[in-house]
Amino acid sequence: MRLEGWRLCPNRAARTAMNERAHKLIDRIYAAALEPDLWQEVVAGVSEVFGGAPTTMGFAVADDPAPTGPRFAVGIDPALRPNFMEHMFRDVPWSRRYHYAYMDHWGSMAEVLGHVDLASTELYTEWLKPQGFAADWPVGHSLSNGRGEPVGGFGVFRREGAPHFQASQYAEADLLVPHLRRAIEVYQTLHGTRRVHLALAEAIDRLPTGLLLLDRKRRVVVQSKGAARIIAAEDGFGIDRSGPSAADARENATLQKLIADAMEAQAGQEMRSAGFVAVSRPSGARAYAVMVTPLLAAPGHGAGSDAVVALFVADPSARVVATPEVLTELYQLTHSEAELVRLLAGGLSLEEAAVKRGVSLNTARSHLKHAFAKTDTSRQGELVRLIISGVGQIREG
Repeated sequence: MRLEGWRLCPNRAARTAMNERAHKLIDRIYAAALEPDLWQEVVAGVSEVFGGAPTTMGFAVADDPAPTGPRFAVGIDPALRPNFMEHMFRDVPWSRRYHYAYMDHWGSMAEVLGHVDLASTELYTEWLKPQGFAADWPVGHSLSNGRGEPVGGFGVFRREGAPHFQASQYAEADLLVPHLRRAIEVYQTLHGTRRVHLALAEAIDRLPTGLLLLDRKRRVVVQSKGAARIIAAEDGFGIDRSGPSAADARENATLQKLIADAMEAQAGQEMRSAGFVAVSRPSGARAYAVMVTPLLAAPGHGAGSDAVVALFVADPSARVVATPEVLTELYQLTHSEAELVRLLAGGLSLEEAAVKRGVSLNTARSHLKHAFAKTDTSRQGELVRLIISGVGQIREG
């Protein structure tokens, strides 16, 4: 890798040290694109470029140009770290266009704010001065994404009495600019995708049905919390060395054939290749309902990308019934009506629910009649199906 800017160094030894430091820091930058905690080492490296000067770095979130996302710092009072950008955007006439002025180089913010008396601002009196920093505008560099939009930035501060930053230090920092841009693009792509995956995993974990994703060796590569609960029960369905299995030999043979058929499915035949099996339970509880279906999405890279088969496992006996508050909000039931409906959806008869509620059978019938009208149902079984199949079954966390 050829590094420009070394000519500004005063001697060969300094140029060699600059080269080595720059290469090492560039390696850290690309490593940080994969491991976000390593941005702290990048900040430390930038601080070293500027003679150990206090340095901060932050990422923006959404369309906010201020670094309100993750932050990293060296030599900054922890209690004051969150306040720098607050002062910058409140105390000085900062403009979004100033971000663009520092995307291609490192420079003193005096280039755009030199007309402001820094010593008279709260940025200086409440943030710079208490930390022993000079009344100088910091050195800045704006981080940008692949579309050239600002997504955060660096700030480097001179301590009171320390020498002013040299042209060779700016030149060395400028060597990092293209690498920071590429690393930020990788970082945002990778961790944006990771956040989506985490959000999907959280949503799936809230569903009452368990989910298992298998690779071609029948190994489980994704397991939802619902599936984990079913497996932990050790009640007729589990995972052994060959993958998902049923305790009953006949049911297990059916399950294994369904998995094999799903693995052989062709594009466009996903639903035709899906199969179902009831897995009985030694405890005597109602059988698990298992659906096996192929996944024919194009293979990707990363966790779960090798998944080729999905198993959905439902436990009819583990019915999650909505709370009265949810039923009231969904169907405008009164609290008494919602309590009765919840008990019916939990498997009680109308007579049992009336006893449980401590009301007469006639009162329970009246509540049920009102619930029918509000839910547009006419039979108890229809009402129960509506409740147990609705969004009220989704767990809150």
